[in-house]
Amino acid sequence: MNAPDRYERFVVPEGTKKVSYERDTKIINAASFTIEREDHTIANILRMQLHRDPNVLFAGYKLPHPLQYKIIIRIHTTSQSSPMQAYNQSINDLDRELDHLKNAFETEMMKFSRDY
Repeated sequence: MNAPDRYERFVVPEGTKKVSYERDTKIINAASFTIEREDHTIANILRMQLHRDPNVLFAGYKLPHPLQYKIIIRIHTTSQSSPMQAYNQSINDLDRELDHLKNAFETEMMKFSRDY
C-alpha cells in the first residue's frame, strides 16, 4: 500500500525542527509558524487560545496536504505585540490550563478511589 506507516505522523525526523518561524514580508507584525508532526487537534486549540489575546488581530491554521504531517499557523498582531510573543504566550497559557486540568482530574480521582 502507498500509505506511510502510522508512526511517521508523530515522530519528528532527526535533523528536523519541531517549530519553524517565518516572518511575513508584506504585512507588518505577521508571521507563520510551521509545526511538524501535528494535526487539527493542536492547531485548533492553539488558534482558539491565540484568539483570546487582545493583541492578536488574526490567527488561523492550515494543513498543506493530508499526507504532509505538519500545520501552518498564521498570526497577525497589533503593534503592541509580535507574532512570536503571542505564540509563546499562548503556548504558556495552554500549558498552565492543561496542568490545572490534570491536577483537578487527579484530585477527583483520589476522592473517587477513597470512596470505593
